[in-house]
Amino acid sequence: MPNAILFDILNQVKAAVESRGLVGIGTANVIVQKVPANRPTDLPAQQFPCITIAPYGRERLDPQAGTTSRDDVVYRIVVAILAADNGDQAAHFNQYLAWRQSIRQLFHDQPLANLCFRVEVEPLEIVDRDAWLQRNLFASALILNCFSRETRG
Repeated sequence: MPNAILFDILNQVKAAVESRGLVGIGTANVIVQKVPANRPTDLPAQQFPCITIAPYGRERLDPQAGTTSRDDVVYRIVVAILAADNGDQAAHFNQYLAWRQSIRQLFHDQPLANLCFRVEVEPLEIVDRDAWLQRNLFASALILNCFSRETRG
């Protein structure tokens, strides 16, 4: 049985982020999840910093773009940078912003292997205020809108 297209997209995003060679984060800390989460059981052994990749919301169908044999489907993927800085306002801030910038540049308005003909990046908050103030967690996320042209089965 072949993989679901969304499954392959998630893993291709992971591979692309890993290949970016972001200084200060190892490949073991770039993970795919079913649901974006930061519970200790959901994170790698060395929990932070990490980059999580997960489906975000539901896919969208573009009724104007398909044909009788193909559909244009937009899969939404969240890529989140998570780090614990113990409330330090300065620690690693430039590094995290550089990771975010690099990920945005990697994907925006680019194809994704043979899976998506275009990716649009939709930035979320640069720093999630609630995560920072309530959970002592640096969280910064981007949504990847991955446009896939699929043959109907």
